[in-house]
Amino acid sequence: MTTGDVRNTTLIPLSTNDLSACLALAADREWPHEDRKWDFLLRVGQGYGLTDQSGGLVASAILTRTGDLAAISMVLVAARFEGRGLGTRLMRHVIAEAGTATPHLYATPLGKPLYEKLGFHSVAEADIRVGVLDAERSGRTRPACPADLPAILALDREVFGADRSGVLSGLFDFADHVRVVESDDRITAYAGTWRAGADAPTAIIGPLIAPDDDAARALVADLAADAGGPIRVDAATTHPDLGRWVTERGLSPTFHTDIMSLGGRPFPGDRRRAYLPFMQALG
Repeated sequence: MTTGDVRNTTLIPLSTNDLSACLALAADREWPHEDRKWDFLLRVGQGYGLTDQSGGLVASAILTRTGDLAAISMVLVAARFEGRGLGTRLMRHVIAEAGTATPHLYATPLGKPLYEKLGFHSVAEADIRVGVLDAERSGRTRPACPADLPAILALDREVFGADRSGVLSGLFDFADHVRVVESDDRITAYAGTWRAGADAPTAIIGPLIAPDDDAARALVADLAADAGGPIRVDAATTHPDLGRWVTERGLSPTFHTDIMSLGGRPFPGDRRRAYLPFMQALG
């Protein structure tokens, strides 16, 4: 394998203008082609990259701030620079850019040792399950519309303890489907589905906020029916019943991640109602 010269790398900001370079870097590490996901994250967050002597992108990370929280995602280093400190250099910069906000991320087994060295601690775990859900529509949910957005934002802010309107304001443009559960004319639960790539066959369910397991299952069942094909559910081990339920109905575990925060700081809000993340890149 050809290695690069780390002495001649330059730190740069990334934007949607760098989407093609980000996708090429992802392909270099055999990540899937997730053009819609990258585009969305570069719009709602701030990307950072390292370029080599020729100006080619050789490392990336995206920082998305929401109140006192700072999600770190899309941390990649080109194969020829692997193990040469670029990931650490970029992560230190991103952590500094987070300021007083709590940096957090989802870590694969491959990336976890780096994050632990930087002071991150696991606060929960998540198992990613994929498949076609064998479940009937619940009849408890309804399709949401843009007029529901203020109520969805208020509920989300209550659960996450942070104003995520900068991320969720584009939910109806980005998502394939959004559904809500109502009680006494008040939205008490919501969830959406989206696809990471323009041609992606699998619909990812998230975010999902619900007051209990029954409402969470109803949203998953109805959104799976809307999707009409394979779905992905990133269920945290803090909600084991939902994980068991989707597994019993046809979804198979595909990989495992750790949910980590810098210094093991607890997350604000009422996370008991946060069943599924919008995407692992955002929490």
